[in-house]
Amino acid sequence: MVLDDLKSFFSRQARNYQLVLVKKAGFSFFNKLTQDYINIYIRLLGANFVQLGLVGSVGGLVNAIIAYPFGSLIDRYSSRKILMLTITAQALVPLTYFYARDWMWIAVATALYTLAFFCSSGVENVVLANSLKDEDRATGFSFVTALSLVPTVVAPLAAGALLTRLGGLTAGNVRYLFIIELVGVAIIGLYVGLRLEETGSLGKRSQSLVEELKSVMSGGPYLKRWLLIDTMSASSFAVMARFVMVYAVEEKGADPLTLGAMSTIFAVVGIVSAIPLGNLADRIGRVRTVLLLRPLFHISTLILLFAPDPRWIILGWALRGTFQPSLSILAAYRNELVPPSERGKWMGIRELLRGIFRIPAPLIGGILYSQVSPLAPFLFHMFVDVFLRMPLLLTMPRTLKVAKDD
Repeated sequence: MVLDDLKSFFSRQARNYQLVLVKKAGFSFFNKLTQDYINIYIRLLGANFVQLGLVGSVGGLVNAIIAYPFGSLIDRYSSRKILMLTITAQALVPLTYFYARDWMWIAVATALYTLAFFCSSGVENVVLANSLKDEDRATGFSFVTALSLVPTVVAPLAAGALLTRLGGLTAGNVRYLFIIELVGVAIIGLYVGLRLEETGSLGKRSQSLVEELKSVMSGGPYLKRWLLIDTMSASSFAVMARFVMVYAVEEKGADPLTLGAMSTIFAVVGIVSAIPLGNLADRIGRVRTVLLLRPLFHISTLILLFAPDPRWIILGWALRGTFQPSLSILAAYRNELVPPSERGKWMGIRELLRGIFRIPAPLIGGILYSQVSPLAPFLFHMFVDVFLRMPLLLTMPRTLKVAKDD
């Protein structure tokens, strides 16, 4: 019965929705081969913790620069053209990482990665949001999340096994993973690009940044509050994000197979929980569902920090597996705060502010990690999330109810 419902749901969606699903699922496999090793790779190229944070700050700077103009481009031009550009950028990312020979070169690769990841996820979310009805949106996003996580069950274990066979965690061995990623992304990107249907623009850009900000913000009373919540979340998460796998390897002694098992159990839980959680969010509300899940993320962080054995971290990552479905639920929620014609600009303004505040965040994380304690970046994020962000989330409305009231 469940399979029949899912088949029916998928078959009635637009072709571009289906192709975005194929693209995200295929890219997720090849991206996941290298994702867990990028920050370890930077360390292997000679970066200290502050320099590792500085590399992350470059990503925040690029994000801030491109966010607003890219968001407006989505509203002005066809999603197909924008998506093709992002696919090209994504194919160049592993090539840039492969040719990096010291940590400073990684800054260039990180800038390109940030550009590709931000632009692709942004336009994909707009395509998905505009393809789905309100009552299907959280389920539709979760459906994409669940299926795109399926390949990531295999990818981390494959990467860990390959690195172990090659002799362990060395810069030269990690480069093999980047070559495999490049070939896979290029093939899938070409297939999706040739089959995407042309789409028209949703609106015209004839306003300045200030005017567009006023236009978007006038669409509802909760947008300013959401921008505060979103910016707070992104910046505090960026303080710790680059040090998660580094901490697991350097402080807890995790080897490639342990890292692979962590990511695999993370993906399995995400797959199993994504669609039920999407359905739950459509019934009880997006915000309420996210708040129910959030404690699991922090418990997983505490297990990472204080586990007596690296194998315990695998259990922690099982609890962390609901994190990705919760992001999909939030993606559906924030797109519902504005009308379809404003979603590109809304994304651009939101990411502009996130990018600005994320510029210093990884550098702060590096200073906390090296000068205070390796625990400090993680505890900082936990404090901001529990005592500032989550209380603000409690004040946000149910979007479907707001839509009816309007």
